[in-house]
Amino acid sequence: MASSLPSFPGIATLKLEPDSTTDKSSSISYPRTRTFIQSDGKFESLRSLNFQESLSVIKDGSKIETSCYVPLLQECIEKNSFSGARNLHSHIIKTGTHRDVFVMTFLVNVYAKCGAMENARKVFDSLPRRNVVAWTTLMTGYVHNDQPGAAITVFQKMLEFGSFPTNYTLGIALNACSAIDSFELGKQIHAYSIKYHIDHDTSVGNSLCSLYSKCASLGSAIKAFLKVEEKNVISWTAVISACGDNSKAVKGLRFFTEMLADNVEPNEFTLTSVLSMCCTMLSLSFGAQVHCLSIKLGYETNLRIKNSIMYLYLRCGWFVEALQLFNGMEDMSLVTMNSIIAGYGEMMELAKDDLSAYHNGTEALNIFSKLNNSGFKPDLYTFSSILTICSKMFALEQGEQIHAQTLKTGYLSDMIVGTALVNMYNKCGSIERASTAFREMSARTLISWTSMIAAFAQNGQTQQALQLFDDMRLIGVRPNQVTFVGVFSACARAGMVNEALGYFETMQKDFKIKPVMDHYSCLVDMFVRKESLDEAFDLIKKMDFPPNESIWSLLLAGCRRDGNNELGFYAAEKLLELKPKDAETCLLLLNYYESAERWEDVSKVRELMKEKRLEKLRDWSFISIQDKVYSFNPNEREAYGPKMYELLDELVHKAKSVVGYESLESSTLHGEEEVQHSEKLAVAFSLLKLPDAAPIRIIKNIGMCNGCHNFIKAISKLNAREIIIRDSKQLHKFVNGKCSCGDYGGLL
Repeated sequence: MASSLPSFPGIATLKLEPDSTTDKSSSISYPRTRTFIQSDGKFESLRSLNFQESLSVIKDGSKIETSCYVPLLQECIEKNSFSGARNLHSHIIKTGTHRDVFVMTFLVNVYAKCGAMENARKVFDSLPRRNVVAWTTLMTGYVHNDQPGAAITVFQKMLEFGSFPTNYTLGIALNACSAIDSFELGKQIHAYSIKYHIDHDTSVGNSLCSLYSKCASLGSAIKAFLKVEEKNVISWTAVISACGDNSKAVKGLRFFTEMLADNVEPNEFTLTSVLSMCCTMLSLSFGAQVHCLSIKLGYETNLRIKNSIMYLYLRCGWFVEALQLFNGMEDMSLVTMNSIIAGYGEMMELAKDDLSAYHNGTEALNIFSKLNNSGFKPDLYTFSSILTICSKMFALEQGEQIHAQTLKTGYLSDMIVGTALVNMYNKCGSIERASTAFREMSARTLISWTSMIAAFAQNGQTQQALQLFDDMRLIGVRPNQVTFVGVFSACARAGMVNEALGYFETMQKDFKIKPVMDHYSCLVDMFVRKESLDEAFDLIKKMDFPPNESIWSLLLAGCRRDGNNELGFYAAEKLLELKPKDAETCLLLLNYYESAERWEDVSKVRELMKEKRLEKLRDWSFISIQDKVYSFNPNEREAYGPKMYELLDELVHKAKSVVGYESLESSTLHGEEEVQHSEKLAVAFSLLKLPDAAPIRIIKNIGMCNGCHNFIKAISKLNAREIIIRDSKQLHKFVNGKCSCGDYGGLL
């Protein structure tokens, strides 16, 4: 395609009327007329005949007036009847009417509206003469049938033939430029419109606004909008959408309020664009008002608008209202299903506890199953959302089934889906399958590489993580902040101090990345694991920002292990300042002070807990077996039956006698008698219910204590079981008496 346009000799005076809904679906207006046939020497009206009867009469060879083809051709458009158009086309040729430019131009329009561009082009090429209407009709057809490049070619041919474009022709050409991101060509057309003083025309201005928006030139888009003298709903929608597409949601909402003040009634495209911006801003109040307006304007049943409102409510936490909308929908689209699945993912993040989050995830899986059974075909957004939900649920079996479905549908090759699959396997503790999924990806993004590096690091496979980091750099992928978090985490678990500090320097000098809290947290973790508490504290003091609770927790854990009470008490005070209302933190500090016989501090923490009215620390775990959820609470002994407790006592006895396991003092709130923690109950129950050698997967709402950590290590060796526990701190993968956390997790 030529990079520049031939010079424009002038502009035609003919003005074509755009459709009332949108520039992109505009059609050329042709006059309607009464239709007559000639029968027995007399003309009779066809108005009383329906469409099929009229075609039958024409097939019989009856002669009709030339202008009378137009209503029948128009009806072909309305009925999307390609066969009817062909029948009329044959009759037109038989009667010699094909020499009529007006009728044949209309036929080009009919074929284009029926999606038959090859037929439309043949009719166009056979025209004895071509006026601007014919050229514009063909261009419009190509744009509407997703062939914008062909439309541009036709536009250039029109200019070469000396035909003058109208304002509507230029609008269609600009729409084609927008579709193929031809910014330079669009600017040339804009220059032409300015030269001939038609940049104020509605169709030209609307198309210019959309073009500049897509080219990320919001300022130019707004200028084009402001130039339009007769602004219609399309004009306002174009500038509102331009603001939303260019991350200026507030400006877009201001234009919307101006539009309403100007008494211009919004259409469904305006409303969905505004609701999308409300989602971006999480502006629930504004969105709720738009919802009321949409009902007032009669869009209560409009699926696009209902989807947008439902997604807004989900994003803003109005889950009950969103579910009411969803359950009340008679007609749904894939967008509806995707929105509600993503919404359940949001609900999992905001759930009050892991068990509630799991139930929300189960509902999402049910919606996914309903989607598959209702004839919809999942797309990449469906798969990425549901895989993310599986990772949050620890639902490996369901994730494997979805993996198989992505293979069948071909979506596994998509980078978004592939990355979600890697994350799912990693979060479910299956590093081998995560690695396989990563290797099978046809293309990888920075997120893909970073996810796999983090996965290796979390599973204690340091060399694999660092080798992958080198491979990523070798092929030219530039690491970001998150990538280096994975690298430092890998070094920390392996105690590779010199290597970590080398990477720390490389990150700042070679990649100009400023250290953030997560980087320092990994380095502090590394020094604590190496029992270098002074170095860890020195690093904390050199930070450019105050340490967070994670860093003080790491330092406190190291001090407890090494008996450095002076530094430990300091870290405890800092931690208490940051999280005075957290029951788990208070319990940790209470036990620490009690073990050191710091009774004054014990009283201080107890008073704080009483003052803050902290609830009793609830310890529970849950597992999923054959899609059924079992939850475990140490205070509900009667719920699990005597067999489980008999097995648990037997396991504790074996752990003590066979592998030297000693039950460490468990963390309890003051005044409570010690009970078996929930993960022990879950392990015993799983051994009773699951097949031999099947992995055990448990989710626990708080961090594991050291005693339970040692117990699970012993059981994994005694029973040759892989036991994976995800607590509030991290993932623990127990295999043959060893844990992926390096025996450090129980101290946190």
